[in-house]
Amino acid sequence: MSALASILLTAAGDLAVPIIKKLLGDKLGGAGGEIAGKVIDAIAEKAGVSPEALPDLPAGDLQEAIVAAEPEAADILMQHVESQRLMNETLKAEIDKGGPTWTWAWRPGWMWLLAFVWLYALILRPLTNAAFGASIEAIDLGILMTLTGVFTGLYMGGHTALRGIEKWKGERR
Repeated sequence: MSALASILLTAAGDLAVPIIKKLLGDKLGGAGGEIAGKVIDAIAEKAGVSPEALPDLPAGDLQEAIVAAEPEAADILMQHVESQRLMNETLKAEIDKGGPTWTWAWRPGWMWLLAFVWLYALILRPLTNAAFGASIEAIDLGILMTLTGVFTGLYMGGHTALRGIEKWKGERR
């Protein structure tokens, strides 16, 4: 698809269609790649061909399709920006919901702690032992797995259990 993106990018640059040019120029993968894919699909739809057939289109038809797809590309970009804004608001709301820091900070704290302990147990300790001839004792992986499972259960199931108890108490009143 990168060859197709470069063809469309060249045509969009010649036409000075700023949104399509920016979206295709920023095609780096991830969300940008997804957006560029949607833009390419929109151009193909306006041209009345499949995305794979766009390189074979005459230059005039391709340019007309790019110009026709410009408003749709702007809508695609605005939808992505709005989605990103809502995600940021959700994350900010979790941090700003008030109360002591520990009420929200325990989850990222435990995630980083568990990530480090797994890294230590599976990579750092064996490398240290091999490199320096040390004999650092291993962490019992069964205990580490249990600890990880308990954290996952609290993290994923804690809210579900809490909501269930609240609902049960609310219905009994």
